[in-house]
Amino acid sequence: MYEMWAETDPAVDPSGLMWHVVSKDDASTALCGQLLELSRRVVPNGLGAPVGAPDRYCDPCLVTVRETMASADH
Repeated sequence: MYEMWAETDPAVDPSGLMWHVVSKDDASTALCGQLLELSRRVVPNGLGAPVGAPDRYCDPCLVTVRETMASADH
């Protein structure tokens, strides 16, 4: 089972959200291998969330989910 994790994306100006995929078995690391720090997590539409900024999705995380789902079908 997976969940999504949002954090501020410094690569976008104005700053937006970067979404990573996290396994519920290990919430310390995204599927792309990035270490996740609770202090950097952003709750969309919550306090401190960028308003009107673009959302981006981590391609390596999504590729891992796609590959896992494809292998489960076989």
